[in-house]
Amino acid sequence: MLLKVTPQAALKFTKLSVIIMGCWPPPLNATKKQLFLRDVYWWTSFATALLLLLALINGIYEYRENTSITIQTTCILAGVSQMCTKMIVLRKQRGTLQTIVVEMENFVKRAKPAETSILQKYVDRCAVFHLTMTVSFYVICSGLVLGPAILPQPFPTFAKYPFKVESHPVHDIIYFQQAFIGILAAAGATVDCQVAVLLWFTSARFEILCVELRNVLDECDLNSCIRKHLHLIRYARDVIKTVRYLILITACVSTLVMVFGAIQLIFANSITVKIQFVILVIGASIQLFLSSNPAEELSRMSVAIGSAIYNSSWIGQPSRVLKTICILIQRSQKPITVTIGGFIPELSLNYYASASTNIMK
Repeated sequence: MLLKVTPQAALKFTKLSVIIMGCWPPPLNATKKQLFLRDVYWWTSFATALLLLLALINGIYEYRENTSITIQTTCILAGVSQMCTKMIVLRKQRGTLQTIVVEMENFVKRAKPAETSILQKYVDRCAVFHLTMTVSFYVICSGLVLGPAILPQPFPTFAKYPFKVESHPVHDIIYFQQAFIGILAAAGATVDCQVAVLLWFTSARFEILCVELRNVLDECDLNSCIRKHLHLIRYARDVIKTVRYLILITACVSTLVMVFGAIQLIFANSITVKIQFVILVIGASIQLFLSSNPAEELSRMSVAIGSAIYNSSWIGQPSRVLKTICILIQRSQKPITVTIGGFIPELSLNYYASASTNIMK
């Protein structure tokens, strides 16, 4: 990389990329006034999005005989619905999300040189991809927002309102509403990068613990590592509990967009519309990959704990230490996985490849 992105810079960029949704948890020292203003902004944004959803549903009904418009509006409806649902989930999980994000920020800020080195390795591995995807999501949604500049339509979407929208300032207000929700939808897609960051960070914590376990010298060091392991397991479970429904929303909406987008590519007459939906299909496919890759890494690193302690200097240690090591190895045999009962048996690259292949058949 020509530009070195530090772990602190990566976290700041992730926060800025989703902050417009109002769903990045507030700091622990936030004042009542700050929390009130955040709530006002959240409710205003959510209400505006709901009004557009109703107009989109009405548009689907009004243009039901036009297959191209119906499919296009359905895909946009799916994106806005995804954003709204993620806003609800993130708000409901705000307490838990605040705890895990604050711990992540504090850990990165206070990391020792050896820990920073491992965190930096993960940042170097993902920074370019996450930057590219974040910019792409905003470019895609901006392209839809600016569509009327080159397409014969007055608004970015074919939403239908129960009143006349041709005159000013009604036309300007409606256009602003659709443009604002379009940018929010971009942030809603970028939330998957936030999910990925939480999973990558948890994997990095496990790798840091693996290094510590390999260098265990005595019972005191081992007990310290065991306490860290227990805390890290609880932290990983909190992360999974917070993000799994976000991943489920992404999986469902990505599937819907890919299916309807592929149909639009076949039947659309406009080259511009086809290009828009090629980008949407690619973006929907990559959205699911964003969380599948770190989920598999988390599963792998959680199991690596057993190998790390096995490779430590345990020969000649007292029997109670050996017994503790055996318990730790046994505990690490069960990988930490992202699962959603009845929907996703285990989020991994194998699941991603299988799901993408089945959709495109």
